[in-house]
Amino acid sequence: MSGPQRSFSAERIGAWAYANGFTWNPFPGESWFRPWEPHDNIAPPGQYLHAVTRHTPHGPYVLVEPWYATDLDTEPLERTVFAYATHPRLVRRAAMRVGEHFVTRVAYLESAPPPKVEIGDKLWDAHVTTFAVSPAEAAAAFPSRLRSMLASWGFQGHLEMRPGGLVMFMAGLRPVPEHYQRLLGATREVLHAAVG
Repeated sequence: MSGPQRSFSAERIGAWAYANGFTWNPFPGESWFRPWEPHDNIAPPGQYLHAVTRHTPHGPYVLVEPWYATDLDTEPLERTVFAYATHPRLVRRAAMRVGEHFVTRVAYLESAPPPKVEIGDKLWDAHVTTFAVSPAEAAAAFPSRLRSMLASWGFQGHLEMRPGGLVMFMAGLRPVPEHYQRLLGATREVLHAAVG
């Protein structure tokens, strides 16, 4: 097997990044990603690949492929893309999940899972699993404008807010340029709705 680093998709991701003025690193250092772990509801990947970074005044957007295979010569069962964004006005910690997806199959070995809460929004509470230290913290992390936007998208996946940043997984996206572009746009909208 040729491995993910030499695939046609990887070359296309790099070309897309450079054409849009972003940086691309097929083998990014893990020192930027590992401090985000543990995630509230995302299993940590073995490696991170194909990172695309867009720099902004409030901090970077980083799109990256989490590699869930045992090594780089073994293809994982599923491939996807994560988005990270930083912003100093993000000050709450909460996570939400819609659907059950392979990246959210988490085993809590060293600590208890975050508590599930309801925030008092009937539509949200009926369709979204929310995790936070309290309903008030969750409601502040996911303000009504953000909840309405995600509902209008029919969002499936995971979104985690924390002081200084967010991480997002959208179900159905793969590591191809078109999906990197879609995830970047969605992450920008989520961040703007969150700090609005």
